Amino acid sequence: MSSNIPRSSVKKVLPAVVLATTFYYSSIITLGLILGYFGCKLFYKKFVENGKVDVIFIDCGKWKIHLHHWIMGAIVLLFVWVLDYFYLPKFFAGAILGIMAHDIYDFNDWHKVIVKNENHESNK
Repeated sequence: MSSNIPRSSVKKVLPAVVLATTFYYSSIITLGLILGYFGCKLFYKKFVENGKVDVIFIDCGKWKIHLHHWIMGAIVLLFVWVLDYFYLPKFFAGAILGIMAHDIYDFNDWHKVIVKNENHESNK
C-alpha cells in the first residue's frame, strides 16, 4: 500500500470540489470531513506505517478480505444511521466521510477488497 501516488488532474481538483460542495450543504460536515481526513492521515503515518497497528484482513481459505477503512467507515455510518432511526449527526458523518476519503484518495489499492491468500499456498 503506497500513498506516494502521482496526482492526476482530477485528484488535484477533487478536494476543492468536494470541500466546496460540502461547505455549501453544511460547514459542520466540512469541518468533520477535514478533521477526519487529516486525523486519519496522522494516525496512519504514526501507527500503521511504523508497524504499531496492522491492517485488517479476514482469512477465507484461498482468499482474504481486506477491510479498508472506507469499508469500515461505510459500515459505521450505516449502523449509526439505522440505530439512530435515520438521524446522523453532521459532524460525525463528516468525520467518518473524511476517514473514508483518506483511503480512497491516498491509496491506489482501495478497490482491492478480495485478494489471494499467499499464506494458504504455503500451509499445504
